[in-house]
Amino acid sequence: MISRTALSSALAAVCLAILALGGADAFTTRSVQSRASLSAPESSRTALGQWGKKKEEEDLSFIETRDLTREEMLEINRKNEEVMNRELQAMTGISVLFSIPILYLCWVAFFAE
Repeated sequence: MISRTALSSALAAVCLAILALGGADAFTTRSVQSRASLSAPESSRTALGQWGKKKEEEDLSFIETRDLTREEMLEINRKNEEVMNRELQAMTGISVLFSIPILYLCWVAFFAE
């Protein structure tokens, strides 16, 4: 059984914790300030006011565009094909690696005596 001194010290610790957290107001009601009473311009008092503004047109004149030549397109396609083949080989290798333990367990299950 728990001794009286241990019980009284535990009770004292709980009381001290309650007193220390006395400033917390987790379950008390507080006055809620509405959004309308906040100091905001008249145009943005509604929720839809944020969409009323027009955006500036972004200057994209620094971007130079041109059509790719046939050789450039073929080079890009060749690089993409190499990347896809490497990814396919990596996925195949990982799936084989993961299936080896399963195949071993099946072998043991069916051919063990």
